[in-house]
Amino acid sequence: MTRVTRTVSTESLRRLLDHPPRATLAFVRDGAIEVLPVAFRLVEGRYLFGADTAGGPLPAKAKLLIDDGPWYFDLRGTWMRGGIGRCEPPSGGDPALDWYELAPEKTVAWHYGELRDS
Repeated sequence: MTRVTRTVSTESLRRLLDHPPRATLAFVRDGAIEVLPVAFRLVEGRYLFGADTAGGPLPAKAKLLIDDGPWYFDLRGTWMRGGIGRCEPPSGGDPALDWYELAPEKTVAWHYGELRDS
């Protein structure tokens, strides 16, 4: 019996990563899960995001989600979990935001429009 998969490589989602319609950061603070919309830039293989951190400093680890698609076969995205650290705003990045780089420890990518046998 074959299995069907929707898993793809992160590199196959390059257009999405270059022009993400939305990006969200998820993390745990004081024992509660928080979600924060962020600006995302992929710069020379580095995962950079800008956030308004008025709610307090970000923790050392987080999960970054980038996704797209309102319909089943358009659903595509990726998430990366890893450590984060402050960085300079990238070219074209909003200087009013605090900028961070995520160093992925685990990455998952999917595209339901590319369902196939695994």
